[in-house]
Amino acid sequence: MGDDLNTKLVAAAKARVGKKALMKTGYGTDCFVLVDQLLRDLGAATAADGDVKVTPTADYDWGDGILLTSIQPGDILQFRKHFIKIVTVTKRPSETVTDTRTLSRPHHTAVVLEVHQDGSVTVVEQNVHPNPRMVNRNVIPRLDAGEVTKKTSKGDDEIKTTMTVTGEVKAYRPIPKPPKGASLGPSSRSGSRMMAYVVPSLGPKRVPGPIGMEVPGPDEVTES
Repeated sequence: MGDDLNTKLVAAAKARVGKKALMKTGYGTDCFVLVDQLLRDLGAATAADGDVKVTPTADYDWGDGILLTSIQPGDILQFRKHFIKIVTVTKRPSETVTDTRTLSRPHHTAVVLEVHQDGSVTVVEQNVHPNPRMVNRNVIPRLDAGEVTKKTSKGDDEIKTTMTVTGEVKAYRPIPKPPKGASLGPSSRSGSRMMAYVVPSLGPKRVPGPIGMEVPGPDEVTES
């Protein structure tokens, strides 16, 4: 049943990409609303059925807890102070250019769409800059905390990319709604939750431009 729910959740999440962010009274277009509504539409358990009370700052329980090494499409990620800093230093014959990119998900929920061999994942999420009013499909370069460095070359350029990740990510596999599942009660929100964001490089010789829907993975950043 779990795998069937995963397949259905992937399809439902894909269908929402590019559309307006889902909204719920008392919650606005919070990231929570998207995952909560998709699960409700599938008759699956939501955070309201879990062991953690739904509050603005809770680390929600979305089903069966699993290891990050076991995630698959259709699983749910719960982020806590997750911050990624990617520094790319390109040594050219005439100059050295440093490019810095940051991604932050302070308190956030997303649905896994694809799991990649390089450790990155493609997710569907909402309430994320630069498109907080839309449901987005984004790539998160790495989930596990730690630091990794990769050296490559491109023509005469020597490229060193260092990715530093802090914070925590919990993973859940969706499960059927229990017979006596509780409905989501009135919101107890006080204040607004921080949105996830992406900060492009402000380094030298970087032409300013809009940030796309897709956040580059480690290999793409290295090749930029």
